[in-house]
Amino acid sequence: MGKQQRSGETREALLESGSRVFATIPFDKARIADVIEPLGVTQGAFYFHFENKHELALEIIRREHAMMVDLSERVLSSAGGGLAGLHEVSTGLAELVRADVTVQAGLRLTSHTPEEFPEFLGASFTMWNDAIGKFLLRAQRAGEVRSDVEIEAASRFVVATFVGVQEISAIATRWADLDERIREVSSLAIRGIATDEGYEAFTASLSPTAAR
Repeated sequence: MGKQQRSGETREALLESGSRVFATIPFDKARIADVIEPLGVTQGAFYFHFENKHELALEIIRREHAMMVDLSERVLSSAGGGLAGLHEVSTGLAELVRADVTVQAGLRLTSHTPEEFPEFLGASFTMWNDAIGKFLLRAQRAGEVRSDVEIEAASRFVVATFVGVQEISAIATRWADLDERIREVSSLAIRGIATDEGYEAFTASLSPTAAR
């Protein structure tokens, strides 16, 4: 194995370990030692790849943000209806949050210590407000969302609802019940903006048989 390959593997291992640390320990309490000790690497190896723990955290947030962007773009490019797409992206987000430690760490870093990473907090909300707005506008044009609904306000409401739900799920069950909580609030939130036909189609997409 060449030096370059070993160096790349060490960097990835540090990012993985850092994600596990930041997903469970507050940023201001986390130590570089918490990151390197499980790996058995030296501080010198850490500083070869990252200037400090803030730089490590920034790279983790960048990766989490890129995964979120990829998910929204993949769903937006599908041919499904707007409300069906909204359900698809919300369940995809739930899966990412529940299963991927990088996503867990990125969310915790930007929501619990926003003063450390203000550019990413704003970028994340802007990206999701825009993406959810596109789903809702598509749904409105398809007759699934009422014509009197103001799309920008509805988008902000949906994003704020998801953020609150995942925070409560994180505290209560470490995201184990996130799917269930999303189904609960999604049904209530969409009821307030959907047409009768749109709500019927949306609730059908929530059923287990619709996912198969």
